Amino acid sequence: MELIYVGIFFLVVNLRLNLLKIGIILTILGIVWIGFLYSEGTKISHTMELGVLETDSMILNFKGDGIGFYKIELPKLGDSVFVQILDSNGIISDKKIETKLAINYFEFSSNQRYTMKITNLSQEQILINSEFGDTNSDDMIVPGLMVLIGMMIIVFEFYRKLNNYKIAHPDENIS
Repeated sequence: MELIYVGIFFLVVNLRLNLLKIGIILTILGIVWIGFLYSEGTKISHTMELGVLETDSMILNFKGDGIGFYKIELPKLGDSVFVQILDSNGIISDKKIETKLAINYFEFSSNQRYTMKITNLSQEQILINSEFGDTNSDDMIVPGLMVLIGMMIIVFEFYRKLNNYKIAHPDENIS
């Protein structure tokens, strides 16, 4: 993390960047960092073919406290599935999904094994793409602040430039 601060300081001092460029650099670095953290999270993907009222499940061990997610892709509008998230104590979350793409979140705590059960409620066999994992939301605080500060700098700089911008109005010739 210190390496990022040194890099930003080096850019500001040696390249003589204005506030707009600093804001853009901070925003881009924060977004890339968030994307990297999200991609490094614990997650599994699975494609399953389920018949009518058939159920399949995915199991994943989560560590610590955080926010988990699941993503369900259905082949066409009108198909429906029922999704449950379970831990050793019972059901954490359940939801009926009837859209082509659904992304939902749930909170988890302690080191436990979590199960996502998917049941086909459609009247035909369907192919389901699913993803289940941890968002790593706790690790995203610093890059999220970088994005926020970068965007605030960009908005401030645009406001300052627009405030100083003068528009020349030509004289109106009325005949």
